[in-house]
Amino acid sequence: MIEHIHSKLQQWFYDRREESQNCTSVLAPAQEDRLFKTLEVAKALFVEPLDQFRFSVRCGRNVRYIVDLNDNTCTCRQFQLESFPCAHAVAVAMYKGFPPHSLRTYYYMADFWRAAYAETIFPLPNEVEWKVPDYIVALNTLLSPEVPPRTPGRRRTSIIPFTGEFPQPRKCGRCSATGHTRRFCTSQISLNSDSTDV
Repeated sequence: MIEHIHSKLQQWFYDRREESQNCTSVLAPAQEDRLFKTLEVAKALFVEPLDQFRFSVRCGRNVRYIVDLNDNTCTCRQFQLESFPCAHAVAVAMYKGFPPHSLRTYYYMADFWRAAYAETIFPLPNEVEWKVPDYIVALNTLLSPEVPPRTPGRRRTSIIPFTGEFPQPRKCGRCSATGHTRRFCTSQISLNSDSTDV
């Protein structure tokens, strides 16, 4: 099983390394496609400058978003959460005349993608003995105490009283006497009482 996982990782790293070496764009291909789709949406937005770094971006539904290029924030919060320009930030970049991909973090660049898969995974030696280190075995015995095996049957659900605590005496709902319940009541009830019990 471990050999199969190891060979799968080898293949994945090799495929991604080859793909990243052939990449000619500034961003990774998936992020390049995402930015291209965002550019299409950004073309329909209207940008109004507020000051040197802040801009108001209006959508077709007359909803306004504030983009701050100094802090790389947008009131839609997508720009902050993903560190990738939202459609509003892309619209501001197009308005200002600089490339929108300059608003992203380093993690979306093709160079970072190449560096992530630069390491080669070599095959496992033929005779690999997988053994848990002794300090982990010792740590497990210290941290996990012996748990007795569970007994068969349903677990007890009634509450067992503590020492010095006494259970509540049973009280009959018919005659109000203690020691028995309504089901086992044997006392006589007069006919002229208001009770409807028979």
